[in-house]
Amino acid sequence: MRQYIALLLGIWAVLSVFVSFSCYSGFGDANRSDGRGDAGQSDGPGDAGQSDGLGDAGQSDSLGDAGQSDGPRDAGQSEELSYTIDNYPNVDGSTSTEPLQVLIACKLLGVDYHWTDHFDGSNRLKADESAPETVEIADYINRNIIHRGTHGSYVNLIENGADLILVARQPSQDESDLARSNGVEMEIQAVALDAFVFVFNIGNPVEGLTTEQIQDIYTGVTVNWSEVGGNTADINPYQRDRNSGSQELMEALVMKDLEIIDAPDMILEGMMGPINVISTDENGIGYSVYFYEQFMAPNEQLKPVAIDGVMPNFENIKARAYPYTTEVYAAVRNDVDESSPAYGLWRWLLTAQGQDAVRESGYVPIE
Repeated sequence: MRQYIALLLGIWAVLSVFVSFSCYSGFGDANRSDGRGDAGQSDGPGDAGQSDGLGDAGQSDSLGDAGQSDGPRDAGQSEELSYTIDNYPNVDGSTSTEPLQVLIACKLLGVDYHWTDHFDGSNRLKADESAPETVEIADYINRNIIHRGTHGSYVNLIENGADLILVARQPSQDESDLARSNGVEMEIQAVALDAFVFVFNIGNPVEGLTTEQIQDIYTGVTVNWSEVGGNTADINPYQRDRNSGSQELMEALVMKDLEIIDAPDMILEGMMGPINVISTDENGIGYSVYFYEQFMAPNEQLKPVAIDGVMPNFENIKARAYPYTTEVYAAVRNDVDESSPAYGLWRWLLTAQGQDAVRESGYVPIE
């Protein structure tokens, strides 16, 4: 009997071990992880809170396909950029777009900014160097973001001295010829709205002109203010120098195929030229761009001119109701590395954040 009981106990022990082993190892317990589906574990490259995008290039992979430009992006789409003074693009541009360029750099590099007087009498936007923790970055911005003017910046981009430029117009014929001779093509997109404007001295009683009247003045057909409702006085029609942004806009938007009078003594150098001269000449007429005249060179002795009955102001420019509404362009060489900081910045300008920076600068966002 004892032997029989011992045999039964042995058999029971063996069966217990077998059953326990089967329950433990049976065909994939739901509580067992095979290393591919744990809720707390990522099976992708890196942690969920870490960007594996473009690394030190300064861009996140939220840009989408780095090799594809899909034009204006959805205004609500975020595009993260991460720049330092070590990877910030080499930039250039028109005189009038320098404040926008500085503001963009301040935003992306985390520095405050302020308007300040410039040696030529205009106002310029500068990075604030008063904060000790950001003084090195502010100094970098103030020393490196200095625009050479529209023509100079196109030449700089074509000759590979700049990575990205912000300019007040499309390339001139001279600049297009230079690009062609160097085998260079450019990618150019509109990123803001501006306007080509005419200015009078505050003492001039004329409030507006038609396009035809302006054409007659600058071809020498109309020579006295009395012919357009003003005083009996000779008109002094000031011009700008060849290839300047303002002169190219004048020829493209207003004069078209008409030849401007040959008057070398009426040609003014630099954007402050018309501002300074007309502020003391009641019989003068000159031209500039809205942003420069309103924000960079405001002058109580000048007044803007209505064209075809429409004043140049923010709302009329936004609605494109003003006849000489223009666009501000961002340009890069078409051989730019599409994973580079310069190309990332070029695309960012049309995102919601980029257009917010445009608005904050005083320019009209492109909508």
